[in-house]
Amino acid sequence: MTTTELIEKLKAQFGEKIKSAESPVKNMVLISIDRASAVEVSGHIFHDMGGRFVVCVGTDYREAAGGYLVDYVYSLAADHLFLTVRQQLPENDLWINALTGDANMPAANWAEREIQDLLGITLKNHPDPRRLVLADDWPEGIHPLRRDVPHDLHPPSKPQNAVPLKQKPEGSTVVPIGPFFPVLEEPAYFRLFVEGEKIVGGDYRGFYNHRGIEKIADSQLNYNQVPFLAERICGI
Repeated sequence: MTTTELIEKLKAQFGEKIKSAESPVKNMVLISIDRASAVEVSGHIFHDMGGRFVVCVGTDYREAAGGYLVDYVYSLAADHLFLTVRQQLPENDLWINALTGDANMPAANWAEREIQDLLGITLKNHPDPRRLVLADDWPEGIHPLRRDVPHDLHPPSKPQNAVPLKQKPEGSTVVPIGPFFPVLEEPAYFRLFVEGEKIVGGDYRGFYNHRGIEKIADSQLNYNQVPFLAERICGI
């Protein structure tokens, strides 16, 4: 399937729900939809077309277009294509329908929660909307990847905002691992819920070493400096 054939197929399936469609680069299709259609369109791509969820990304696009963007990226591996589904959000009404739950796409869980933390875009019907990236004592209402938040901001500590942990299922036992543990490369806290030797659930709290590199890259570094810093951190 070519990019042209993919666009035609999507337009035939969804008609006017596809607001625009183009192939901005080789082997990639970008479609724009209204957020009200997100569950239907993405659910079809994921479940019926076999699209593998890659990532979803939020962008503060107010300077250019007066709002925000949320892009969901899928891989159509059999056709060697990528498909990006874009939603444009008005600045004064920031929400999306979470695909984690509504479209039964568990892989979108963390990526959607990052968007909520870093840009303040509300997730509707997300099964676990707790903060993920922001520190436990980070104040409410400050979202670091918004353009108007300074890169060197040091907000006051609000320890009362610590993320509540999941309660263990009845009859199970909690086995804690971390936040410091010999086999972990960086701090992370796992709570395993076990019944005998069977794991029946769990909880996770991590990102303790999150350094805000995205904000520095977005506001202070040029194109050549960003990969240099990323490689230094990743040890490449």
